[in-house]
Amino acid sequence: MPRRLLTLPVCALAVLLLLGLAPAALAAPGAAETRAGTAERAAHGAAAAATATRYVALGDSYAAGVGATPDPATGDCRRSDRSYPALWAAENSPASFTTVACSGATSGEVVTKQVRTVRADTTLVTITVGGNDTGFGPVLAVCSTAPDDESCFRAVRGGERAARFVAPGGLISTIVGVRLQAPEAKILVLGYPRLFDAGEDCDVAGVPNAARRAAINRGADTLNAALADAAERFRGQFVDVRDAFEGHGICSSAPWINPPADPVTPSVYHPTARGYADGYLPAMTAAVTRS
Repeated sequence: MPRRLLTLPVCALAVLLLLGLAPAALAAPGAAETRAGTAERAAHGAAAAATATRYVALGDSYAAGVGATPDPATGDCRRSDRSYPALWAAENSPASFTTVACSGATSGEVVTKQVRTVRADTTLVTITVGGNDTGFGPVLAVCSTAPDDESCFRAVRGGERAARFVAPGGLISTIVGVRLQAPEAKILVLGYPRLFDAGEDCDVAGVPNAARRAAINRGADTLNAALADAAERFRGQFVDVRDAFEGHGICSSAPWINPPADPVTPSVYHPTARGYADGYLPAMTAAVTRS
């Protein structure tokens, strides 16, 4: 059964659930406060906010940190203490931190297996999901091995259709599930970088040709646009990391994405530890502090 047939019912359910949450979850801010009170809180707010934060990270391999030396104890989920959720927690010492991000997770699996870890007192939730809904791995496999460009372009177009019609419904269901668990939590949806730096030249073995690389990057743009729209319409905040990774894709002189390997490993086409520390982490930190 094609997944897109589930998209409209999922979105309709999400709307109804959010309407049910409206009195508590969508309440307007209180009355304006005095400048003196605001200044006083500014002096003490940063430390207090960090210690009061209860953080849960959800998502797929990009949230788990597959490309940054995962901990073998996490099994097939391949979570790393150098992923962006773990780095943010180490830097900010929240009151609690839980990551259940898992390699290979689709949005459906995030909803059914991960959202339940969000508690009523959770104040911050990050989500990176949607890549596996679009066939991230199979598309890259086709574009890396197909004898003709059109096979790659066709695979990318199929991924873009899923990005437009499947991934948003999955993200909406995830956000709604989080809202039901923790109506007041701040929800950040972190997107995906472009994998390749633009340009014709690339001396990295195993990468697709320039036309295929450009098509894959356009596919990433399509997915990010769809996720951003879904997040913003359902009271999530989309965090775009593409600018942070600009100049650091595969084929650049300082790549933050793991290149192809032979034999293929799970880390291929995932951010490196540097990509998380200098790309994802600053983007997340800025979003957390943004009102």
